[in-house]
Amino acid sequence: MPAPRAAALLTALLILGVPTGLLHAQTAPPSAPAEVAELPVAVVDVQGIMRAAQAAKAIHEQIETRRSAYQEEVSAEEKRLRTVEQDLAQQRSILAPEAYQQKVRQFQSQVAEVQRQVQMRKRELDETFAKAMNEVRKSLVSVVAEIAEQRGIKLVLFKSQIVIAEKSLDVSDETLKRLNERLPTVKVDLPPLK
Repeated sequence: MPAPRAAALLTALLILGVPTGLLHAQTAPPSAPAEVAELPVAVVDVQGIMRAAQAAKAIHEQIETRRSAYQEEVSAEEKRLRTVEQDLAQQRSILAPEAYQQKVRQFQSQVAEVQRQVQMRKRELDETFAKAMNEVRKSLVSVVAEIAEQRGIKLVLFKSQIVIAEKSLDVSDETLKRLNERLPTVKVDLPPLK
């Protein structure tokens, strides 16, 4: 909507709304303050719990250990490919052009295969990590539901979605404590090494 039309509409609404509000204010009887229904609410820091939980830390540790092992394998493979590339460069002047091109294609094929393997392993690790962390998330939700039921809480909000909340509404510490008791670790089904 263009600015002049929006301004005209706003002016019209204000003109119509002011007298109506004045008349309504004159005829409305005084009323008692509105009663606010109490809604038992809690706040939980899911992100903080997912970082601090023992099981999540164990998952991170297992994944990073495997990632390091993969990196060692990749480094060894890169070293081997550099040697092959250097040998290929030395053979360029010795080999016939067709033979050299064939070796170049073989080398490029080896490089592509290594890159494919690296991407596949990264994807496998990411999927394995997500699956393991999902176990922690499920247990976390179960613990929060249990706390809510025990305390008669009707609404649980993510702390990340709240601007201001009374500290007494935060059940994160209790949730973390119970989660660590219920799920101290998660065995990650890691893909095998080479």
